[in-house]
Amino acid sequence: MKLSGGLLLSLFAVLGIDSSAEGLFSADQEFGAGIPLEGEVVSLKQAIASFDGGGDNFIKVKGQVTEVCQAKGCWMILVDGDSYARITFEDYGFFVPIETSMQRSLVYGVLSEHTLSGEQAAHFAKDAGSQSTLELQGKVKEYSIVARSVQLENGS
Repeated sequence: MKLSGGLLLSLFAVLGIDSSAEGLFSADQEFGAGIPLEGEVVSLKQAIASFDGGGDNFIKVKGQVTEVCQAKGCWMILVDGDSYARITFEDYGFFVPIETSMQRSLVYGVLSEHTLSGEQAAHFAKDAGSQSTLELQGKVKEYSIVARSVQLENGS
């Protein structure tokens, strides 16, 4: 069945998926429990700007994956402009492919802020391998999201 452009845009509006200048998001791979249909999708930059430090509120965030743990895919870095968050996966219950890089992503989870020790930062930099783009030396303050679900869009 082929959907018309207007019907497709209406469908994405109902699903809460952004159809801005970046183009429509196509969830080619999904990991975890699945992203709920209700709730607004916000950019990572918006989520961080409105972060108040409290609660376990689940959010739907969009951004681009730039790094993935090369040991087993147990974390990834989501970027939006100059903002980033380390994404880990709820209860260590799923991972993403280690080849995941430069793909748009939707993440459903809980945002928090913390400081990595120098040892933790070095460990993450080592796990990122040659694709590491973050300068993690000494103590590093960063945002993180414990994800219940992740959708990746195939860049091709």
